[in-house]
Amino acid sequence: MASTSDNSVQNRLVTVCEKLQIPNNTMQITLVRLDQLRNEPDVNEDRLDNTAAAALALSAREDGLPVRDEDIASAWSDAVDAPDADINITTQQLEAVSDYFDIAEVPPHPNTLVQRFGESVDMPEELVTVAHRLLQDAFALDPTVVSGGPAPAATAGGVLSLAALVNGLDDNYEQSTLGKVSGTSEVSVRNRCQDLQDLLDDRLGNDRYRVVPASQAPDQPGDESQTDAAAETSATAADGAGSGESATASSSSSDSAGSSSSSDSSTTTADGEAVLETVQSVYPDELPTTTKVAETHDTSETAAEGALKALADDGAVQRKRAGSVDVWIPAGADETGAALTVDAVETEIDALVEELDIGSSTRLLARGMVSDAVEGADVEDAAELAATTVVAAARMSGGDADIVEVAGLRSFEPRVIAQWLDTLDGTVDADIPRRDPEDIVEDVAEELGLSEAVLSESRRSLERFDGDVEEFTAAELGAGAVLFAATIGQSQVDVDRLAAVAGAETEYVTSAMHSIVVSLCMALVRGDIEYEDCAWTTELLQSELTPTLGDSETGRAIAIAKAYTAGREGQYVDDQTLDVLRGD
Repeated sequence: MASTSDNSVQNRLVTVCEKLQIPNNTMQITLVRLDQLRNEPDVNEDRLDNTAAAALALSAREDGLPVRDEDIASAWSDAVDAPDADINITTQQLEAVSDYFDIAEVPPHPNTLVQRFGESVDMPEELVTVAHRLLQDAFALDPTVVSGGPAPAATAGGVLSLAALVNGLDDNYEQSTLGKVSGTSEVSVRNRCQDLQDLLDDRLGNDRYRVVPASQAPDQPGDESQTDAAAETSATAADGAGSGESATASSSSSDSAGSSSSSDSSTTTADGEAVLETVQSVYPDELPTTTKVAETHDTSETAAEGALKALADDGAVQRKRAGSVDVWIPAGADETGAALTVDAVETEIDALVEELDIGSSTRLLARGMVSDAVEGADVEDAAELAATTVVAAARMSGGDADIVEVAGLRSFEPRVIAQWLDTLDGTVDADIPRRDPEDIVEDVAEELGLSEAVLSESRRSLERFDGDVEEFTAAELGAGAVLFAATIGQSQVDVDRLAAVAGAETEYVTSAMHSIVVSLCMALVRGDIEYEDCAWTTELLQSELTPTLGDSETGRAIAIAKAYTAGREGQYVDDQTLDVLRGD
């Protein structure tokens, strides 16, 4: 892509998003994808606008936005402002663009999902119409609420649940049933229903949300949308419930939706032979997780896990861990290497996004990095890479995910994410915002309300530090510099809070401070730093402060600096002598 064309197309993307109220996150992921097209030699530069419009349509679908393809194409044509502009978005274009971006299949339009799930639970057309209207009105009121769910399928389930609720029919269409037919969960549907209910609030008392015959209902989503929905439903009968959710769970749950409301699925016993057949049939195209097996057989996860454990005991399946999720692989089947790893990481991403209540745009960005990361790096723990891509995606979307919080949801330290971010930066073709130690110093000093003197000394200690930068993360080194400056300035700082604000573990912050002390002491003795230019010599070397600065290596460095400053300033010590004195 030529830069001039690229810039003009990006400008039109911004214009279209503003006109159609498409949220910034959706626009950002589209911009990232357009940037990837620079590496596609077969992209026709003369049709960049058509490709970009289709890319935006895909992103809007993935975020669950009820924006019609026709509206995007029309707005794009207006933005081109040329008499011969003919922007259109066809199924073939969507499929081609999906291939460019390694999207397995074109995600269904949100209107299609609402229609499909409503039909799956035998919801009358009039009530489905109310659900369409609720979704459209929620989008008009605040598009970010609509795009902020874990998946479009969850939003579709939530809007159907809300339609039933405002009409007093929520007992007829339970959220557990809608969770199954949408391939999500009861919790996801409940949360989305609540989000939309909170957004629409007093408006829900309006008669426009009451069930009336479809022929009398005003403000339908549009004949074209309904036609599109019907066409998509027939053309994609095998489609899953939505991007990132289980297609198998959706289709099989739909078959059993009618009976699920009249029987308690938790009492259903999973049949061992049937479960084994499911595991063998879905692998390796999909990961046979406990949840997937439970949803496929309309039973509880406890019952499904019991049947799977029995099969594992018999040697029929192998139990593997995909991050924090159990995966059951048929005995004798080859683990599919990178493909299995990608699925494992993506499964873990979905779980983390739901736990952190992060929007679907972030989930999609995170998933988009996985293939390149798996190809370019050795992945031993799916949860570690998943957590890192979620943090990276949050930053790329203009937000932030607390590294300590994310790591706390799994069994590894925050520094693992920081180290993985370095790896990800070199393996993924994306600009991941990073914070260097100086940024950490600024943020921590502001958050803790530290003095200008502490801030200045923190900056100066980082400038003079010549130790092994690779030994510490940016958060650890920045926080270590602040801890050093606060210590020699005798400012009271809670080390645990300091570490938490920086996004690091206390022990590594303390270790970074010790490394800074050693580096500064050795620089002083070597003559790299002039004694008169040190604001910290008196405070650092006084006997009552020294014992608080920790380990034996630090103590030896301070002792050497003390001896040096005892009337022998200017008699610098060479590195070889220092090595002997330090016991190296």
